[in-house]
Amino acid sequence: PQKYDKEMIDSYKKGKDISVMVWGCFWGGGRSDLYLLNRDSTSKRGGYSANSYLEVLDDQLPSCWQPGLVFMQDNASIHCAKKVQAWFSENAIPVTDWPPFSPDLNPIKHIWVHLKRMVMKMHPEIKFMTGGKEAVAEALGKALQEAWRALPQELFDSLIESMQDRVKACIQSKGWHTKY
Repeated sequence: PQKYDKEMIDSYKKGKDISVMVWGCFWGGGRSDLYLLNRDSTSKRGGYSANSYLEVLDDQLPSCWQPGLVFMQDNASIHCAKKVQAWFSENAIPVTDWPPFSPDLNPIKHIWVHLKRMVMKMHPEIKFMTGGKEAVAEALGKALQEAWRALPQELFDSLIESMQDRVKACIQSKGWHTKY
């Protein structure tokens, strides 16, 4: 595993907490679109909720998931909501059991680092952008989607290839942190 410069993985605040929440997935030989989540106006503080996540699943999984695959997600509260679990059950999509203390198994965590780097490489101006909250969030979302498409497939493939070693390390550490 590579070590990353702390500055490269920090999130950058724009004005008053301008941010976007994204979702993406990948599997052997493919990847989804990078989906910009919609905020849920009915949720606490108008943030992201199980309803936001269900929108993503409805939009993206029909083109991503295929029989024989097992869907992997961590224990984020919007992933574990009863309505989300019911959605997976109703759609007969198996979901990996996730150890409560092992974020190391999730290969997408490594993709986010590369995605942020690619955004800064392709759009360094994004860090200093000014303007209204909506305009900056829209520009950030477009930059993220462009950077996602620019990430090399080899990166995704190498993370998939590392899964067997990740699982072994997780078993050896009894679900706690590993070198990954």
